Amino acid sequence: MKKRKAAVLAVAAVFCLAACGSRSGRETAPEEMVAPEVSSEDLLVSSLEYLLEDDGTGAQAAGEAEAQEQDAAGVESAVSEKEDTAAGDAAGEEIVVYYGSGGSDELEQETVSVEAVTPEEIVSVLARHNILSLDTKVLAFEQREEEGGLILYLDLSKSAEEYLQTMSGEAESVIAASLIDTFLDNYGADAIRLTVEGKPFVLFGQEQETPFVRCTPAELTERNTGR
Repeated sequence: MKKRKAAVLAVAAVFCLAACGSRSGRETAPEEMVAPEVSSEDLLVSSLEYLLEDDGTGAQAAGEAEAQEQDAAGVESAVSEKEDTAAGDAAGEEIVVYYGSGGSDELEQETVSVEAVTPEEIVSVLARHNILSLDTKVLAFEQREEEGGLILYLDLSKSAEEYLQTMSGEAESVIAASLIDTFLDNYGADAIRLTVEGKPFVLFGQEQETPFVRCTPAELTERNTGR
């Protein structure tokens, strides 16, 4: 901008000197005149007016550019905040999943992020840990306050029972204990009654009419076989 102003002033000065020299050297013939004569004072005034006008336009443009940068920064900040909020929402809640490991009598546990604590989400996580089959569905779920405390009623699809029947007795106890403890822990319940398509859950070849409480695989085996 400074170079531009200097150039304009220099041109104005040259025209001023040229105009002065032209008037002192000779008179211009009428037929040679192709444009009205501009005095050096007028030219200088016009140049100064141009510079003042240019200064105003430049300042205005700079102000507008700064405002646009601030707006863009504000939009970027809002988008970033929205993305952070969305990421936080996506994380949702956490559940604890129980599963067996390497023939140990004790279950291991893992904290997993889910969108919400629902029986469907829990069954999905259990399926990823091979506790249930991937096609196991939740048919019904209910929580009831009874004399024994908070009791869960979980009805699963036939796939859960068919999957269990393919396992050995030891694996059967691990799967059932993992399912029971995972639901009881995440709902803070005292017991759970399991059914398959409305019928009593079958474990070790026996129908389970009574609710289950928290247990290890060994305790579950002892309850059903006396061993």
